[in-house]
Amino acid sequence: MRLLYILPALWLLATPSMVRADEAESAKEGFKEVHEGMKKVTKSVGKKARKDFKAIDKQAKKDWKAVDKNAGKTWKKAGEDVKKAVQD
Repeated sequence: MRLLYILPALWLLATPSMVRADEAESAKEGFKEVHEGMKKVTKSVGKKARKDFKAIDKQAKKDWKAVDKNAGKTWKKAGEDVKKAVQD
């Protein structure tokens, strides 16, 4: 008769640990899914940033070239003005 009392008691004690094991496994799977999702998001953001930086870099090089060209003209003009001033 005592065996009939002990078996349900053991079953009740073991059930929460089995439930917790299932919860831990599902939590582990959930974290894995979240991690994979974050990797995808990070990768797509990195691609977009690289694409945007490429366009910005191209425009910056174009602007730098224009500034450099203008500075060269200005220095050339200043050199000519100095020569004229010295000759007069």
